[in-house]
Amino acid sequence: MKLKDKSIVVTGASSGMGKAIVELFVKEGANVIAVARRKERLEALAESLKDEAGQVQVFAGDVSRRQDCEGMIDAAVAAWGRLDILVNNAGVMDDMAPIAEASDEKFRQVMDVSVYGPMAAMRKAVQVFLEQGQGGNIVNVSSVGASHQAAGPIYGASKAALNAVGRNPAYMYKGEKIRVNVIAPGGINTEIA
Repeated sequence: MKLKDKSIVVTGASSGMGKAIVELFVKEGANVIAVARRKERLEALAESLKDEAGQVQVFAGDVSRRQDCEGMIDAAVAAWGRLDILVNNAGVMDDMAPIAEASDEKFRQVMDVSVYGPMAAMRKAVQVFLEQGQGGNIVNVSSVGASHQAAGPIYGASKAALNAVGRNPAYMYKGEKIRVNVIAPGGINTEIA
């Protein structure tokens, strides 16, 4: 088992890629804090994985709120004594409105979830990694929409910003064995679309 006893936080865990990530990690022996706003879906996910090698604990939270980003990291440390991996997967789409019709409200919503949330979570995770002194891993789930003209302008901007937010700590903390990777999948048939 590749992830035996690793302590991992996964956001956006109630559906789509986040749910699939949690399922795979738990089957590989990881202990996962599954984070999303929809607690009932998280509880159903945890129940479905109760006989697997790893464990799932539910954390109902909103990544656009700093206290939830910090709380989910604290939950992993409280449950398993440390944090090994953070997966920033939570995200929301814009409404595909062209720039002339894009709203400030949609901009704030998408940026809060897709940029601020990962940044706040990374800030807390890096603090924990530094305290532990053993490095750590962060995976940010971006999108090809960061560089594709057909993506909505707000969604594309948020994913481009997420790419940039990942580059800085990858550089700044490489000497501390903290790795940051950004993956950019193409279209995947999930609820986000």
